Amino acid sequence: MNPFPLFSPKVPRLGRDRVFKRMVDDLIKPTPQSLSLVGQRYSGKTVILNALAEDSRVRKAFICIASWDLGHQIPQSDDEFISQMIQKIALAIRGSHPDIHAHLSKSGAGYDELRESFELLVEDSQRILMLWDGMDQIISTGRLTRNLWDNLLALGRMDSLWLVTSSRRKLQELIRDPQSYTSDFWPLFDPVRLGPMNADDLSVFANAMDQHNFHPGAVKELMNWTGGIPPLLVITLNRLSEMLQSGDVTNDHVNSVALELDEKCAVLLDMIWKDCSSPVSDLYRHLVQAGAEDSASLPKAERATLIEMGLATQEGGRLKAGCRLMERHAEIDSSEFGALARLFGDWDSYQQNIRGILERRLVQIPRFHDRLFRLVEQGIEKIPRYPVDCLNNLTYIEEGALDLIWENETDPEKCFPAAVISYWSQETLKFPKERRIRVMGEMLQADENGHPRAWSVSADRTIQLSLLQFLTGSHQVYCKPLAGKVSKDTYTLLNAIHSFRNRTQHASGQAIHLGVAVSAIMLCVELLACLQRELQVGTITPPSAQP
Repeated sequence: MNPFPLFSPKVPRLGRDRVFKRMVDDLIKPTPQSLSLVGQRYSGKTVILNALAEDSRVRKAFICIASWDLGHQIPQSDDEFISQMIQKIALAIRGSHPDIHAHLSKSGAGYDELRESFELLVEDSQRILMLWDGMDQIISTGRLTRNLWDNLLALGRMDSLWLVTSSRRKLQELIRDPQSYTSDFWPLFDPVRLGPMNADDLSVFANAMDQHNFHPGAVKELMNWTGGIPPLLVITLNRLSEMLQSGDVTNDHVNSVALELDEKCAVLLDMIWKDCSSPVSDLYRHLVQAGAEDSASLPKAERATLIEMGLATQEGGRLKAGCRLMERHAEIDSSEFGALARLFGDWDSYQQNIRGILERRLVQIPRFHDRLFRLVEQGIEKIPRYPVDCLNNLTYIEEGALDLIWENETDPEKCFPAAVISYWSQETLKFPKERRIRVMGEMLQADENGHPRAWSVSADRTIQLSLLQFLTGSHQVYCKPLAGKVSKDTYTLLNAIHSFRNRTQHASGQAIHLGVAVSAIMLCVELLACLQRELQVGTITPPSAQP
């Protein structure tokens, strides 16, 4: 029987005494401190938050504790965030304050009712603790605005609301919006770092297996194999309990179990490994091969990440690889690593080999339009020696793609469907007069004069691009998608290609860098893929139909 549950919503806290005591002390002092628990994936943040909610001293300091898992049912707007927050608080406070519960539960309750509730609690000198687990996704979506954070700041400055959050990075590092970044809401939180487990934490786990007697060498080997990463430690100990029902546990027992861990551990190791950026994984492999390196000679950010993840330890100014389970896992893709490092490890290698990536990606796309493919191929052939020349075909690629789109989105006379005309006729009035004349002038004039080809596609390629923007719902006015096949992705790619085309036609003597040219060609390759998916074509276009 496994003594420790894994990934259960109510995993008991074992170890982490120093971090936990610090957090409890900050929450129960006369003036509490809002906290931000920061740790890598699988470091045990949720376990710590659940333990806070169950701690007797914390529960005594607050009239209620409201737990909120923000990683599920993520609020998509400020109003939705406030609405869900109200639901959580109303449920938690129902027993102690039925009047506030009723106030928050009434139909249409919003921020004003929430603020009023906390003001009432201030008058009664009572406090609520909210635990916000998994802040990463909700902040990094960028859908929540500075207005929300400032409103929460007003609540957070009241003595009736205190917060504890968890995330993989510091809260301000997750923010996209510059205005939100400068909100005074974030300084409310004192960050608490949660790294891998230490030797004392592992001893707590070993002591919890009261049928076993762990030798000091066994605990040390547990650290060497798992790096103090909680789920790896739990899997190892569970397997150990299956192999050895009771008695002494030596380092040989730990080594034997670690060498035989099953596929479940491999899946977990792969998930942890994929959290490493390429520079971090490169440094880890280097440490595995080198044994140890002078810390001062290594990149600071990557070094810190490896230590926080439990994949490296620092002793006497030297950094060495930790977690033997991960060392063995990293060896599996060592050949792929060697190939990537050889092909793209430095700029010279990148520019010599990036052409192969583009060619292989192009081959993956069914060759549905021979001329368009040849135009893109000609651009790829110029890499890396002629970055300027490789963009010479952008105009033809744009024109060919637009012609193909109109063949699929308009009638044989290149006229738009009636539903499109009806919608545009109404919405065009919202445009400034100058823009209306420039983009829709020919259509509107032809329509007023009863021209048989009214609302047909203009011959002007720039106007065609604007029409595609309207048709795909990519414009702030024409926000309703009316295209039968193509999507916003198609417009976005074509618009970017159009900008690169202008860059080449009006270079003003400024050379185009190879990296920029590669980006433009990649846009062309992905435009072909997008058109193939959306138009559902896969055969070569007859020469007569080619632009």
